[in-house]
Amino acid sequence: MIAKLIKYQKITLLFFVVLVLLGAFSFLSLSQRENPEITVSMATVKTIYPGASPEKVEQLVTKPLEEEIRKMESIKSIDSTSSTNVSFITVEMQPGVDNSRAWDTLRQKVQTAQVKLPAEADQPEIDDDLAKTSAQIIHLIVENPSELESLRSISTTWKDQLRTVSGVSDVEIVGLPDQEVKVILDKEKLESLQLPWTLVMQALTTSHDRTPIGNVVANNNNTYVQLTGEWKSANDIADTVVYRPAGQGNSLSIKDVAEVKIGPKKTEEEVFYQGKPAVDVVIYPAKGQNIPTLQDGIDARVSELQAQLPSHVTMVSLFTQKENVDHLFADLSREMLIGMAAVLVVCILGLAFGTSIIVALAIPVSIALGFLPISMTSIDLNQISIVALVIVLGILVDDAIVVNDNIERRLSLGDSSLDASLKGSQEVAISILTATIATAAAFFPLFFLKGNIGDFIKPIPVVVSLTLAASMAMSLTIIPIFRKWSSERSLRKGASTQNKLPGLLGKPIWLLSEFYEKLIRRLLRKPLLTGMIGLVIGTASYGLLPFLGVQYFPSAERSEFLLDVKMPVNADYKQTADMMTSLSVWAAKQDGVQSVSTYAGRTTPKFYYAETANVGTRIGQLYVKVDESRTQTGKLVSDWRDQLKRIYPDIELLPRELEQGPPVGAPIAVRISGPDLTELTSLSNQLQTILKNIPGTTNVSDSVGDETYTMDLQLDQEKARYYGVTEKDLSGTARLATDGIEVSKLQLGNEDIPVTLFSKANQTTSDETIGELLVPSQSGQLYPIKQFINVQNDRMITSVQHRNLVRTITVRAYTDGRLPADIVTELQQQVNKLEKPNAYTIEFAGENADRNDAFSSIGKLSIVVVCLIFIIIAIQFYSLSIPFLVMMTVYLAMGGALIGLFITGAPIGFMALMGFVSLAGIVVRNGIVLVEFIEDARHHGMALHDAIAESGRARLRPILMTSATAISGLLPMAIMGGSLWRPMAVVIISGLIVSTILTLIIVPSFYLRLALWRDKRKLKRKASVEPNLPSHGGTTSL
Repeated sequence: MIAKLIKYQKITLLFFVVLVLLGAFSFLSLSQRENPEITVSMATVKTIYPGASPEKVEQLVTKPLEEEIRKMESIKSIDSTSSTNVSFITVEMQPGVDNSRAWDTLRQKVQTAQVKLPAEADQPEIDDDLAKTSAQIIHLIVENPSELESLRSISTTWKDQLRTVSGVSDVEIVGLPDQEVKVILDKEKLESLQLPWTLVMQALTTSHDRTPIGNVVANNNNTYVQLTGEWKSANDIADTVVYRPAGQGNSLSIKDVAEVKIGPKKTEEEVFYQGKPAVDVVIYPAKGQNIPTLQDGIDARVSELQAQLPSHVTMVSLFTQKENVDHLFADLSREMLIGMAAVLVVCILGLAFGTSIIVALAIPVSIALGFLPISMTSIDLNQISIVALVIVLGILVDDAIVVNDNIERRLSLGDSSLDASLKGSQEVAISILTATIATAAAFFPLFFLKGNIGDFIKPIPVVVSLTLAASMAMSLTIIPIFRKWSSERSLRKGASTQNKLPGLLGKPIWLLSEFYEKLIRRLLRKPLLTGMIGLVIGTASYGLLPFLGVQYFPSAERSEFLLDVKMPVNADYKQTADMMTSLSVWAAKQDGVQSVSTYAGRTTPKFYYAETANVGTRIGQLYVKVDESRTQTGKLVSDWRDQLKRIYPDIELLPRELEQGPPVGAPIAVRISGPDLTELTSLSNQLQTILKNIPGTTNVSDSVGDETYTMDLQLDQEKARYYGVTEKDLSGTARLATDGIEVSKLQLGNEDIPVTLFSKANQTTSDETIGELLVPSQSGQLYPIKQFINVQNDRMITSVQHRNLVRTITVRAYTDGRLPADIVTELQQQVNKLEKPNAYTIEFAGENADRNDAFSSIGKLSIVVVCLIFIIIAIQFYSLSIPFLVMMTVYLAMGGALIGLFITGAPIGFMALMGFVSLAGIVVRNGIVLVEFIEDARHHGMALHDAIAESGRARLRPILMTSATAISGLLPMAIMGGSLWRPMAVVIISGLIVSTILTLIIVPSFYLRLALWRDKRKLKRKASVEPNLPSHGGTTSL
């Protein structure tokens, strides 16, 4: 095959050029984004049950839904939170499940359970698009809160216009309360007229409750029949007739007993930028979009809209994915280019200049060829796929170096240009094929990692495997053709192709080869001792394991961070808003802060793949941009933690950096499950006390929090029955003074605005005010509520949580200055001593659980990797002993990697494990090529010691060069790669250095012992079969 490709070299080159051009076009056409798109196998079911307590929501809403949902197949977990008014259920499916079919089934199950829910409960809302992350967040800013309402029409226009931009899937407006029509009943007028409020509600409900009439045929035309008189404004609602007297009296309208006005709902979330009121326009991209191209379209439309803004409104772009993509690609591209330059320098040092250029061309050519099939997959350009290129950067020239070096050796032996190119490439073709397959085999099982982590890491095995295959194809075709041309050209010029030492370091490398040959011959006198000493040195490094920290993923090194705020359980929204204002003022004055965006009643809209957006009247968040020319984000976060504890000791405040990797929430989380809430709360309090006493923990809390105050309206059942007052009328009347009762809808343009009935008492909800409200009896008489109730103040739990239908409380903690794994180890020791009833369980969740799951998956895949590499080597050498010999290089490399992690102080994290997997595939290449040459020399009749020494000397230069190129390609990442990628680069570099040195000593030593033992066994077998025949020397396959 190689002979034909070299013979028809012009066709071969033309074919390669065409493929490279197509591959380059495919590479440049790939979508760009910051991180791979992760498929979130989770959906939420949210159900509103107005006015219900947490335990009532649990029993009447959450449980019926959970019981039906649990019947679905392939469910991983069901988590629920039942709080006042709301049931919130999260369903997570097993990895690999078809989510679209699963969510269709979920909708069917929820619909089935809906008939069991209370009539007052709203229809459950299902959200199965939890992965969507905004492409841009825009602040529309005004000077005063009174001007916010002017942004309603502006934000609606922006929303409608931006939705038409190609690639935009949705646009959300945040910070502007929805509108509602408030019908505020006048209690005195109702009392004077003895008019039950239920009649007003009935009038509002029935007057707007219309049934579609349908079509008729009139004058031979199909004509739609409709009933006119629908509400068009708040005035129409005010004119709605409550009743008409039988005589000549005037009819009674809504406006006679109530005030009707349209306006914003009760404010429960606000946005501020630098202290000024703002509204967010949040733009979400469609799946698979090229972020830079999408942003260009958004920018063009925003420019048009910005020009139309009134003078009192200003616009600020809080965040764009494109900024982060550009920054990320600039950093990784710089590291990649520096790595390519370093690889080229190594090639020039060890190869002739022209040859080094061609060898170095293996990098762009292999990338272009490799990305031709990659463009047909779902993989795009993101930080993971770019890092995969950096990993493989130095390996892509390995095959070219090996082929070139062997052709160089054939030329030095006197072969013609054609024979040297042909034989030089054919001799190493099998070992290159085996080494390439073995390296790809180390990476490829990562493709089968499931779940979020599998989606996150998937580009690495695909990119590495395909670019390595492209590198092998180029090395066995383009390199021989070029070497044939270059040697023929040299001959035509009269230059000799023999005895020339290529490269700037040609002579030093030759001298080192001579020294190595003498050294290995000396060491082979005692091969077992030499090998064992090398093994002991390599094994000793494993003693460093207890001194290495363990971490899942590090913090993201970005110029922004978040300050999470959680108010005490009895705080209302106004207190939350006041606290957020106070915090934003304080934050803006701190050194190094560039800008502060404040979110009260919610968190920042989802702008980062590992974050989630939450809402609640007791939460808030600051989005802080840092001026990194003045300080570092990590330092600012650490300083704020200490300062804020002193300033606001009673508020739960958590400054934190963004996290890399799939979202895990709090790094430390412990779930306590059991039937009784009192016992669960007791165990939770004990765990929190333990955690607070462990150094390095901060923001220790649980998922329930403190109890909240309640006003229990205790009904006198006997009196209520006597006067004909029902519980429904009593609870409805009381609700008029709190959240009101939604009775209908007003259609204005494209919006359906709720019509809500209130009592004037909604301004205050004290027990006296509620007691004065008038409840209608069945006879139509009106009585004050206080006549039927006794008011008792009490406390109740704020929420009830389930994990797989069992009541659960989760204790959470964050870390400050210590790795989560170290804290969890200490915590586990104390949890084991904790006494708990038999019906209760304690399990660790959070980063610890996710890390263990991921590490377990990688551990299982590592076994597959070792088996695959073993099988591949066994097939090549037709031996079961040589694979053990070659795999020894992996063992030595792992020890070297541990030394590198210990010296640099890097923990063993997910990316470090990726480095170990990568290392396994990289280091076996040297062992395979070395053993292949020894075997080949023996098959050609060379004595055992000579074969080992000569092969070692011949392979020293390519082994050193391939290791040097791999190291130089990763060196920029090890220096500038940041906390995420640096450990992986350190693992590969340090493992390669130690493995290269020890491989050149240990593999020859153990090969000699193995060969002698096998030869001895073979001679014994011959002697037993043919005892009278003399022994003959020869070689044997191991």
